This record gives sequence, structure tokens and C-alpha cells, in this order.
Amino acid sequence: MKHLLSILLLSIILAACSSDPIAPPATDGTPIKLSLRIATQSKATQSKDAQSKTSASPTLGWSDEQGDELIENWVVIMVNDADHTIEQVFTPATSPNNVETDNVTTNLQTTASNKTFYSFANISLAQLEQGTGHTFAKGGTMPDIASATWHIDGNGFDPKAKDATGRAQGIPMTGICHMSLTNKDNETTKTLYVVRMLAKLQFNITNKTGDKITLNTISIDSISANPASSSVQNVMLFPSATPTDANTQVVQQPRLNGTQPQQVYTLALNKTVANDASIGKTLYVNECTTPANSFGQFMLTVRLTMADGTTTQQRYSVVSNDNGNWHFIARNDWRIIPITLQNIKLDLIPLDFPAIGVLPCSVKEADGTFTCTFNAGGEFRLTPKVTRFDNGAAVPDADWTFSRFSTDTYPAAPPAGFYAAAPSWFARGRYITGTFGTATGQAYHTLYLTHNATGRTLVCRVRIVRP
Repeated sequence: MKHLLSILLLSIILAACSSDPIAPPATDGTPIKLSLRIATQSKATQSKDAQSKTSASPTLGWSDEQGDELIENWVVIMVNDADHTIEQVFTPATSPNNVETDNVTTNLQTTASNKTFYSFANISLAQLEQGTGHTFAKGGTMPDIASATWHIDGNGFDPKAKDATGRAQGIPMTGICHMSLTNKDNETTKTLYVVRMLAKLQFNITNKTGDKITLNTISIDSISANPASSSVQNVMLFPSATPTDANTQVVQQPRLNGTQPQQVYTLALNKTVANDASIGKTLYVNECTTPANSFGQFMLTVRLTMADGTTTQQRYSVVSNDNGNWHFIARNDWRIIPITLQNIKLDLIPLDFPAIGVLPCSVKEADGTFTCTFNAGGEFRLTPKVTRFDNGAAVPDADWTFSRFSTDTYPAAPPAGFYAAAPSWFARGRYITGTFGTATGQAYHTLYLTHNATGRTLVCRVRIVRP
């Protein structure tokens, strides 16, 4: 069984301060005063399709959810673009002590010219110099670190863990801001935003099985593994874009250092949950590109112990209600994943009309995907069947409503000529029917069935193969 992940689409606003170099208006070097502050993002600088519509406050950022995701300390490097000279290296006199924003400097004497600000939160100057292999000092030449790499163990990250000084380490955050300062910027305050270098998954789990259950583990397939050693720099130091006051909802993309190995990551729960009760669990993870499975989707496996002591597992395909796709996890994402545990399972019953001597069709379910193999051409059918986990009894068809059957183009569209008539839902017979063409190969689909009483939707991932 699978459930939908509802996803909030974030808008993009034109930015005044860009994470990319800009072509600024002419500057004249006139002395001006600036105030600077460093800030996390209170309006979720997340990737497109990052946050669930089921969140109580979908516009709120991480800091409103969990206080360990803020700024413990910071470094800001101010560079003159004309000659790449480091004009200032700012560090706090005392620890900001877990804040969302902090003042960097007030009444800074500078010039109306082009500047670049490199901002780091929860990364010390010593860590920055060791990680990049460069020294950063006032009056020195700024090295090119826009494409620098970094090491982070994001899976299972604990922001409360203490560093060598006994201070909570916090989540590493970075950002680059290019500014063209003019006389009009005199006596103004500029905000330097930083983006968290890992992502957060929030599982909201509700027990609707009819009895108490024990949640043993949740596994997610497949996310970027933690590096094999501390010497491996697995991500890029800076995000794909840095937010600004004018553009607080920047679309982030994963910025891995090359291709990183993926793994099934398992989270131990060992929690007993009464019927109709819910629990929540938060997990920090590395950002990840397309999962290495047949649909390119993140798959969840929840392992349970039922009230009678038997163990079972339920699989879920994590998809978007809007487009059926969720192909990556980007840094700073906050993915809210609702899971409803039910005492039902979904099967597909195939039917074809082969000639004498041709092998019959078959269906095999693995990792949340139904692979349907048809060895003959012509018409075929697939009938959904919903049954109870505990006793195998059929759930009445009248309890379920067909929502949608899509033909997916990811990871590949059907070959030309694969279908003579594309598969569709036949309402009177309550099955999917189609007709094969002359081409062999495979096609990918998604079937949606909605439970009438609760409105919950089962998502069935289907791969149709004609060898």
C-alpha cells in the first residue's frame, strides 16, 4: 500500500541580492555606512515541491518547528570584487546561542562598490580553513571557493551534539551574496542569509489498523549514504541559490560532489501506538538526487508488530499529489510525510488472451512496484483487489473509488508502438484495460484508488513489461 505526499509549490520572486555574479550599475567608491546581519530563513528556503500542504503552518520555516536548527556561531567574509581583497572577516564576540538572526556589524565603514559576502553558520573559521585548505584574513586575497566541497554526515545528524568546546554544533549553513553598493545604500541594513546543508524528513504516522501496533522501523530507499571516511567531501560547500529579502523562497537543487553512493536508511522507532493514535518522528538526511530504483521514487517500508504478535511490513511510494513525482531531496528541504497504517493491502490481478502455447501473464510485487509481464499481444486487463492483512478477506469494491491511472514518462516513456490502445480505467468492469501494439519493451504507470469513507488514497506503482 502506498499513500500520497501532498506538496507545497513555492513561488519564485525576483531577487535584489543574488547568489550569482551580477552586472551592477556604476559605483563611485564613496564612503558609506552599512549594518549587516546574518539570518536563517523563516519562510522556508526550500526546493520546489518541498513542504506538505498538510502542515499546520506551511509558510513557517524550520526554526518554528525545532529550536536546534538555528545559529550557534558564524563567520562572514567581506570581499571587494575589484581586486578580490578580503576587507573584513567577521566573527561573533560571544556565541549567538541558538538564534534565528544575529547582528554582524553596525555602522560598517565601506565604499560604494561591488562586494561579495561569504556567510557561514555553525562552521568556525578554523573548520572553514581546514575544510577548504585556504586561509582567510583581512587584507589577503580571497581564494575562489564558490565551487568548494565539504564533508557532512547528514543521515542521523544530531544538532544537539557538542563540539570540542562543549557547545551544541548546530546544522552547518552557508550562503553567498553579491551586492552592488551605491550611495543609496548608506545607513541601511543588509541581510546575509544562510541555507542549511542537510534536509529534514518529518514522518506523521497514524494507526488505523483497528488495534494497537508496535512501530519497529521505517526505511527510506534510497538516499545518499554518509561518506565512508571523514576525508571524503561529499557535497558542495554552497547551495544552488541563496535567498534574499526580495526572494525568500529560493528553489534549491541538490549540490552533491559528483555521484554519491545511495543506501537504504533505516530509522529505529520501537514505539507502541494505540488505534486511532498518531506519533511524529523527525530525521535529518543528506540531500539526494534521483533514487536508484525503477521509478526513481523514494520508497518507504514500515515494519510493524501487530497486536497478536505477528510481524508485517507496509510499503509506500512517496509521491506528490500534484504531479506524481518527487525525484530528489535538496538541502534545507523540510519534507512532511503523512503515513496512515491500515489493515488492508492492494493486489493486481492480470488477465490476457494468449494463443495456445504462449506463457500466461504474471504479476510480481517488490519494493512497492507491481511488475506485470505479458507474453502475448492484443488486449490485456488488470483488476485491483483490496484485501485485509489479518485474514485475507476481500474489502468490498464499493468502498473504493478509482481516482486516476497515469502513464508516466519517468524514468522512460513507453516505446513508440508499445500500445495500440493506451490502458485506461473501465468503470463498469472496475478494471484497467488496454491493447498492445507491435513494439516490445516496458511502460510505467501509477494507479490511484481512494477510500470513500476516509478519503485516503492508495497509490499503486505499475510497470507493464512485454518481452
